[in-house]
Amino acid sequence: MKNHQKLYWPVVGLFVALSSLYSLAQNWLKQYGLSYPVLMGGNLILFLVTIVSLYFHVKGFLHKNIQVFFRSVYGALMIKMLFCAASVVIYALIAKPNINKPALYVSMALYFVYSFIEVRMIFRLMKQQKNNP
Repeated sequence: MKNHQKLYWPVVGLFVALSSLYSLAQNWLKQYGLSYPVLMGGNLILFLVTIVSLYFHVKGFLHKNIQVFFRSVYGALMIKMLFCAASVVIYALIAKPNINKPALYVSMALYFVYSFIEVRMIFRLMKQQKNNP
């Protein structure tokens, strides 16, 4: 699995790029009603969950038994969805009257961006395995 570490770099790159963008554009974000802490928290949660999910995908993909791969894919999907949903519920309970919906919508869109990159990395892994039997 050590030679598959480069599959994580696009996810790390997206996290660093978004964190930098959010940090540099705090005033602009505030003008448009986007909460910097909510965006950073959402980005961090999505990054961590995507790294864990990608790890499960790679680990399952490299296993000889196809059932292990399917279990790892479904398990990673469930972990990712449940953790993200729980994060939103906890945020909503904590910030009850002052929920920043625009930042939640941006974070929801980022869920799809992180998921797209994750799937792309899995397809890259499949292509590598196909070319190097």
